[in-house]
Amino acid sequence: MKSFYDKENACVFNFSQAGDCWHMWTQDSFPIIFTEVADYHAVMFIIGLAATLVPGIRIFTFAVMNNHFHFAIAGSESCCREFFQLVLLYLGRYLKAKNSTVRLRDLECKMRKLNNVKEMRTVITYINRNGYLVHPEHSPYSFPWGANGYYYMPFARKYYETNRQKIQIRTRREITRSHDADHIEGILSLDGCACPLSYCDISCGEMMFRDAAHYFQELSRNIEGQKAIAKEIGESIFYTDDELFRVISNACREKYGQPSPALISSDAKIEMAKYMHFEYNSSNKQICRILKISDNVINSLFRQ
Repeated sequence: MKSFYDKENACVFNFSQAGDCWHMWTQDSFPIIFTEVADYHAVMFIIGLAATLVPGIRIFTFAVMNNHFHFAIAGSESCCREFFQLVLLYLGRYLKAKNSTVRLRDLECKMRKLNNVKEMRTVITYINRNGYLVHPEHSPYSFPWGANGYYYMPFARKYYETNRQKIQIRTRREITRSHDADHIEGILSLDGCACPLSYCDISCGEMMFRDAAHYFQELSRNIEGQKAIAKEIGESIFYTDDELFRVISNACREKYGQPSPALISSDAKIEMAKYMHFEYNSSNKQICRILKISDNVINSLFRQ
């Protein structure tokens, strides 16, 4: 059995061999782009097509929200930007055909280079968490519009291997409004939607983690890392009660010597309420639940 250090050194080596790695994202303040399931099916294929047409890039994971994107990607900066321009090109044609009023030329893509395997891990888990934080009916494994559902999920991969299908040329043309995808064979569908397993290097993304347990720990417990990314890119990320309770309990233990938020003084609760509101985007109801404080008090501090 490999030791912790052997596994960690392997992760560091894998990152060093991946080339230039980036977090690419667009602003979450952009108007709604995708309004129905067909739109998501279209963009899932478009991302695969763009990734195939730019052989100099590799996508480790991605998430499509209703108005913005996230990618963990490797390649030269110019290739990554070429990839995203192709996404906008085909998506623009698709939206124009359905008479959408969205102006994609105003959609700005930003990039940050990832300098080490720790940064890569945080970005991958940030992206793979993104959908379920906005859609509580999903988990980080079930949100359908991204590659998140295939990380350390052997049964999902097996299902893909036995049920994948080719995408009809007619469907490709309807989405892209062109013949550009007619001879692209690598993008396969699963249950009617282009599957990320056919165009993302998820195996390499997994190799940034020591094992499945390490991935799950980073996904579910690295809240400070997630907060740092959200703050850097100006995104309003939200946290579950369990995640917040763990963070706030640790803060109360360190600052006030109390193991539970419910045990700190009234003045301390007001201070922690401000900390939760400004640092973690906590809702008033979350603050009340975790700090055991009157909603009248919190509503007077923060109007929502």
